[in-house]
Amino acid sequence: MTESYGFLQFLFNKYSETEYLSEAWIPINEILKQFLQNSIENFKPTSYQAIYCKVYKSTCKGYKERLFNDLKNLITEHCLNLKIQIDESIKKVIDDCSNTHMNIFIHQFTDFLHQYHRAIQAIVPLFHYLDVAYVRPKMRSTIEHELLFLYKTVIIEYHINHVFAVLQQLINASDSSSMERINLLLHLINDITPESAIKKRDLFKRYYNGEDVLHEIMSNEEHMITSTSRTASKRSVDDLPGEEDQPSAKRTTNMIKSPHTDN
Repeated sequence: MTESYGFLQFLFNKYSETEYLSEAWIPINEILKQFLQNSIENFKPTSYQAIYCKVYKSTCKGYKERLFNDLKNLITEHCLNLKIQIDESIKKVIDDCSNTHMNIFIHQFTDFLHQYHRAIQAIVPLFHYLDVAYVRPKMRSTIEHELLFLYKTVIIEYHINHVFAVLQQLINASDSSSMERINLLLHLINDITPESAIKKRDLFKRYYNGEDVLHEIMSNEEHMITSTSRTASKRSVDDLPGEEDQPSAKRTTNMIKSPHTDN
């Protein structure tokens, strides 16, 4: 009994700032960078377990909000670095609108998005306890959603019109990437920003495995990222609206159909 109490006391004693940085965030930060840079050749399962434990301890020791903010700051910095590289590629397309530069831009955009998506799938399980103990109850969201939303706001929303315009030009010139790459690009875009399918319905119908993605979005409210849902995710648990305040599926469908949503 005494040993159990001692362990719990150790587990829930709050970290000092120095302890948090040296014992938790610095090693966590290094592993996350490996995932984001796709440099995990020497990564071992024991390392994964060790990082999971550090996340668990940080959450228990009073640093859950700090850990979540540090995670978002790291991901934001990574996205901004990717955006700089994409900006350079699109500038070359604007300066010299050749098929070569346009294909390079599409390949780069697809590869960055694919690598980020894979990294997030590896990172999210590491933060499972933080997700359950803090993000879901406090933010009314998930870590996966928040990290994908960062990529959406920093990169996709900024360049999505460029991507569709360049892709359409390449298709019209019969010099586009392979069907597999186009399908991968549209699949990844649809995962992060499904509302994009509304504006490019014909493109998605033709290259996204022949599926009518717009129909899927309109019939599944969970796939719609609206300003209403984003506002709700920022409220505290005590301020959450009741069921009568939530947007209905019918109302959401009407919002999609309304021409004012394109503004």
